[in-house]
Amino acid sequence: MTALPLDPGLLAAPLLHALRLVPVAALSPFLGGPLVPAPLRLLLAAGLGSAAWLLAGSHPVAAQGLALAFLGGRELAIGAGLAVVLAAPLEAARAAGRLADTARGATLAELHVAPLRQRETALGDLLVQQLIVLAATGGGLQLVLRGLLLGFAALPVGSPFPALPLSELALWASGEALAVALAVAAPAVAGVLAAELVVTAVTRVAPHLQLPELTQPARASLGLLAMALGASAGAGKLVSLVALGGRLPALLQGVPPPGLTP
Repeated sequence: MTALPLDPGLLAAPLLHALRLVPVAALSPFLGGPLVPAPLRLLLAAGLGSAAWLLAGSHPVAAQGLALAFLGGRELAIGAGLAVVLAAPLEAARAAGRLADTARGATLAELHVAPLRQRETALGDLLVQQLIVLAATGGGLQLVLRGLLLGFAALPVGSPFPALPLSELALWASGEALAVALAVAAPAVAGVLAAELVVTAVTRVAPHLQLPELTQPARASLGLLAMALGASAGAGKLVSLVALGGRLPALLQGVPPPGLTP
């Protein structure tokens, strides 16, 4: 019995779908992330890409050679833009924690996270873990997966997609992450400033009191207290960035995100 020849287009199509998800699986903890071994991330991207291809109708890809390589590079570029959007909440949490710990003078207590090959401040790592738990229990994972799978329907593999909207989307996500990080760290910075003002005022009124040595403990304590008081609002801002995953299909169709004009 002679085996039927396998259409190369049927092999290339799920591969192209998987290539779009590889950058997301490499950066976003909702689809693996740096803490998951690389082979598992590749398997996850391949599995979800194949599922998206099957849901789209299992159509083969007609491109070959250089045209196929071009499509693969474009899918990787689209995936990189999506990865920036989906990693924005985590980067905002890390940046907010580092800003708060820098203001409190607690950056010496950095944690070395070996799987990430980088150092994290105590508050930064705490905010990241809090965000992952809140987003996972609140349906963030389902929202991200739904947005990614529906994104293939909004922008099928091989469809034309200009690079300018993708770069604008990545820049907008980076700006949103920075804005949220500043907003989340603002209470800690305000607490540190209040401590500095109080110690300075008391020192001028009563110069015989030796208060300068109390400045650093006061900064660290009031900054941490202000951060704790604003934890609920800060967590809400961070989780709101996760909701960007649900807007991926619209973003891939060229609908500008809030704050960007067409």
